[in-house]
Amino acid sequence: MDCNISDLVNEEVVLVKGLPGAGKTLLAAKAVSRFNNVAWFTFYETAERLAKYLSSVGLKPPRHVFDLVTVRDKAAVEYIVETTLKLNPDAVVVDGLSALSLGDERELVHAVFYHGISRNIPVILIKEGTDISPAVYLADVILEVEHRLLEGGVSIRYVKVLKARGRFVRYTSLPYVITEEGPVVIEPREETRELTGDRLTTSFPEIDEALGGGVLRGSLVAVVGPVDGLASKLMVLTAAELARRGQKVLYHHHKIVPTFVKFAETLGVKWQRPEIHWFYHPVADHRSSAWWYASASMINRERYDVHIVDQFEQVAVTAGAGLLIEAARLYQSVIDHPVTTVLVFNSHNVWRDISSKVGSLADYVFIFDKDAFTAYTPETAQPLRFKFRVDMEKRRVVYTKE
Repeated sequence: MDCNISDLVNEEVVLVKGLPGAGKTLLAAKAVSRFNNVAWFTFYETAERLAKYLSSVGLKPPRHVFDLVTVRDKAAVEYIVETTLKLNPDAVVVDGLSALSLGDERELVHAVFYHGISRNIPVILIKEGTDISPAVYLADVILEVEHRLLEGGVSIRYVKVLKARGRFVRYTSLPYVITEEGPVVIEPREETRELTGDRLTTSFPEIDEALGGGVLRGSLVAVVGPVDGLASKLMVLTAAELARRGQKVLYHHHKIVPTFVKFAETLGVKWQRPEIHWFYHPVADHRSSAWWYASASMINRERYDVHIVDQFEQVAVTAGAGLLIEAARLYQSVIDHPVTTVLVFNSHNVWRDISSKVGSLADYVFIFDKDAFTAYTPETAQPLRFKFRVDMEKRRVVYTKE
């Protein structure tokens, strides 16, 4: 669920702080985007550059932008107050509090209160860094934008609510993603993810029978196989069968040409169906949680029933367990209907490396190894065990319960 950050910006003084590149300017622009007459004062941008930057992420530039780069500190404070009183805007943003001395910062904040500007309109102050300054003591709301860069260039952003005078704040830290449509703050889903009683076929009758008709709709399934791509090949069969039964499938793959469909062709399975959306996306983009938000948004928009993510072993290696856990929570918070998500691992070693950290997120874990299949399911206390083989005469994979 998207969090309406504007709820914290309402006729008060708001301080947005954080390190360079964290997304402070975008957060402020999103918060005031609902207003038509915004006065934006900046020490770092020209009006043209700011408009281009905001437009690149789907945000409408403010009506009035005042470049203070060439104005001396003392004149800047006076100019901001005088211009605001003259324009009578709906909201005020001062981007670049760090360009002022501490004395002038204190004077600016006091001037805002003294002239009663913040009694009628929200005033957002943007400051580089996380240190304590006069604005910290005088602001009604303090938001800190944190941009964590983990090993391998993995990127996670959060918005921390450090202060909210007179308000109840349910969460003090919220995931924050920057998308092509603008910045989004995600509020965690409070209710427990409940699985429906509906079942989705695995495409294999013997497994469906053991599970009572298939996997539960809305579940998260991990499918693990050897490096030869067996898991991917079998999931193409599942996708084709789901599509044949009228289910809408998003099949996310990380090879420009998905060669694993050749297995389905040898069995005579029609995998090119209108109900399956084959979607290529480079694995490198998974270093940011923004991809997960984009995927969830696509699923909500197109109302997919099943989301299969192939070659997930590459994603796990690229993103790391830390991002996977945070991204899974974000993904499940954004999804607004019971889509069944299948993560396909073509590596037992990668699964073993991350299963202790992320394995508990999965409702089902299906493991293929040589001619053996093991299923860990919520329906049975003990794992289900099968032998399987490809029956070319029957043109299908046959399972035999041990």
